[in-house]
Amino acid sequence: MNDTTTIPILPVLSAAGLVKSFGGVVAVNEAAIEVVPGSITGLIGPNGAGKTTLFNLLSNFIHPDRGRVIFDGEPIQNLPPHEITQRGMVRTFQVARVLSRLSVLENMLLAAQQQTGENFWSTWFLGGRIAKEEREARDRAMEILASIGLVEKAQDYAGGLSGGQRKLLEIARALMTRPKLILLDEPAAGVNPTLIHQICEYIGDRNRQGMSFLIIEHNMDVIMSLCDRVYVLAEGSNLAVGTPSEIQTNPNVLEAYLGQ
Repeated sequence: MNDTTTIPILPVLSAAGLVKSFGGVVAVNEAAIEVVPGSITGLIGPNGAGKTTLFNLLSNFIHPDRGRVIFDGEPIQNLPPHEITQRGMVRTFQVARVLSRLSVLENMLLAAQQQTGENFWSTWFLGGRIAKEEREARDRAMEILASIGLVEKAQDYAGGLSGGQRKLLEIARALMTRPKLILLDEPAAGVNPTLIHQICEYIGDRNRQGMSFLIIEHNMDVIMSLCDRVYVLAEGSNLAVGTPSEIQTNPNVLEAYLGQ
């Protein structure tokens, strides 16, 4: 007899019961979210709904008052952000954070993880390994920049990039860490339509290669075209979850988010 038992797919990221207050104001209230491996999950909601605060809790840029966050099967709510990045979850920000006085390539190289040359004593005794790793990191950085359309800007100061190009650089820099999951905070905000299309194509390409994404975005066209599943927050709490088509027709969402 054939065994038809289906093995459940464990989420790459799950959070439950997240609570965060600031001065008595509850910004996130018992929020929960899951991201399935290989998916693009969206997070939407009105201004002030708590979306970015939830991102900050997931990546532990701020500590939750209560709740748990599980990434790749392990709790991470007590880990510092750099350790979470090393485990494979990296995030971007609403306003792209680049090192303006460094070149685009230097910004990329700074994101390379677990380099032998980061240890002082290794620089004395492992020069050959360090040189090899530096060449490999540079080659990988140039490959990623080429794939995202920034290779011609590699030697330019990052501060000279447009807002959309900075968003692309931040995504490219995240990829240097070899992540399992990228949290994108409004990747299309303040970006011209041509670059929005480029960013969406790149996210889709990487997703087809197996990368998982969790995206905050106010541009509903971006959310509806990219996402497999969408969570809606309102006043810090879960309001709805479903496919893009389900969310578009959900009466609670239409009332709270779309004003209908």
